[in-house]
Amino acid sequence: MKTSGEEKSKLTLSVRKSTLEKAQKYAIEQGTSLSVLVETYLSDIPDKTEITKPPFSINEMFGFLKDSPMRSMTDREIKDMMIKDQYGL
Repeated sequence: MKTSGEEKSKLTLSVRKSTLEKAQKYAIEQGTSLSVLVETYLSDIPDKTEITKPPFSINEMFGFLKDSPMRSMTDREIKDMMIKDQYGL
């Protein structure tokens, strides 16, 4: 990560102890600090101007289901079908 002349701010986080221990171990293995890992992760969050509109809207997606048998199914029926499919029930 490039360092800039920008002033740094202190940040206090609350995480599970096991998560902290895992992150600290990972930082050591990577030869870096936990602060640098967090800063790198946070710097990857896009600016509002970088967020692009999806190529289609949710209303346009409903056309995909026009001839689908799922169109007449309830949410519960769809969920049950997905669980059966996932677990082979």
